[in-house]
Amino acid sequence: MSSVAREPTSWRSFIETSARLHTLLDEELRAHCGMSLSDYHILLILQECPEQRARMRDLSRRMVFSTSRLSYQIDVMVKRGWLRRESAPEDRRGSYAVVTEAGRQAFAAAARDHGEAVTRLFSTALSPADDRRLASIMETLTHHLDDLSDSETS
Repeated sequence: MSSVAREPTSWRSFIETSARLHTLLDEELRAHCGMSLSDYHILLILQECPEQRARMRDLSRRMVFSTSRLSYQIDVMVKRGWLRRESAPEDRRGSYAVVTEAGRQAFAAAARDHGEAVTRLFSTALSPADDRRLASIMETLTHHLDDLSDSETS
């Protein structure tokens, strides 16, 4: 008998379905809007920030990207004209990512297609009760991970 602990049956379904959804959404955004799901997620986060700007370290944390991976992604988006970098006057080492007008337009165009894809691939499969249960489960997992992260940094 194996000494490896058995994973809950939900884990495999979660990881495989999440990866499949991520891949399908990424492929659709690339095909219809010329942007990756990571591009979209960064623009979404920035759209929700005051002045549509955020510190790079905060974006890195929210995206769960290493500093170098985020820096590369931001550089790609700067070259496309969707973002610009600004120095952080309060911290000479830090910088901000800021959405440009072209980035706002690209996001608005992508949001329509992405919203339709999310509805088709995800939302229509769930009843309102399923949606509430899944949201509750994801919130529980988020709090669990936050608690673990807080205890590791203390």
